[in-house]
Amino acid sequence: MGLPAKPTYLYLTAIPDRLSELVGAECVALTGSAPNAYGIAISEHRVDVRRGAYLKSCSEILFETGSLTELCADIQSAGLHADEFRVSVVKKPRSLKVNSMELARDIGSAIGGRANLNSPQVTFIAVLTAEKIWFGRLLSESDSMWLAHNQRPYVTSSSLPARLARVLVNLVARPGDSLLDPCCGTGTIVMSAAHSGIRAVGYDLNLRMIGATTKNLQHFGLTADVALGDARQVRGQFDAIATDLPYGINLTKDNSQDAEILANLRTCAPKAGFIDLRDLSKPLNDLGYQIEAVLPVPKLSIVRRIFIASVID
Repeated sequence: MGLPAKPTYLYLTAIPDRLSELVGAECVALTGSAPNAYGIAISEHRVDVRRGAYLKSCSEILFETGSLTELCADIQSAGLHADEFRVSVVKKPRSLKVNSMELARDIGSAIGGRANLNSPQVTFIAVLTAEKIWFGRLLSESDSMWLAHNQRPYVTSSSLPARLARVLVNLVARPGDSLLDPCCGTGTIVMSAAHSGIRAVGYDLNLRMIGATTKNLQHFGLTADVALGDARQVRGQFDAIATDLPYGINLTKDNSQDAEILANLRTCAPKAGFIDLRDLSKPLNDLGYQIEAVLPVPKLSIVRRIFIASVID
């Protein structure tokens, strides 16, 4: 099939059990395309995926073929050349009966220039399925900083996992936006937003939580505006809201408090992502939100839900 007519990009996603809807939603939000069952998405949009949570890599597709022989012929015909390069092979599924090392060596021999497997300046990637081979140049990979954020100094039993916080941020905001977390707790969402180049603002009713968020930000060298404040009274205009609605004593929910929070936040941003254990569909609809997606996030016997909503004028 040869060289694509115009620049096209291949994205690889993680494929964790029970989270396919969440992974797909992040991929669509960042690239405009949904991944297939193998975690492969093809898009005309180039995106830096360093901020990806489940989005793992972006590659520019150079060739798309049906066999190794065709691929090597295309590479040689195009005179592809690179110094200090490496070829990585990704099999989808992993059980595909192909010797990855041999395949990488065969492809590498068709590329002009000098290989460097340990410290490459250019990485080429070959993605194989039973029907097709995509070959391209790796452009960006997730920095997986959520792993480090999970080791933040201050955390509580109800704090969000950092990877979930990063997904939530990616679903509603992009670098350069302003984002409000009115119930910031120990700051997992605020940290993720700040790390992604988003102007993050966090409030919490508990002074100890504000202190914890501030120290967590300092630990990672991040900057955000954090202050003591009641989510029912927060004011200001932001591009997006992302928050995990608060729990009361013994992890019980205060429905009246949540209703007041949601009503107040409606005027603060055109788009929001709320995390809650309960179904917020009716409360959000009653307040004039349009629900764009409800994404389950199961963990053991608990199922959190992410509600992505926009404000109806």
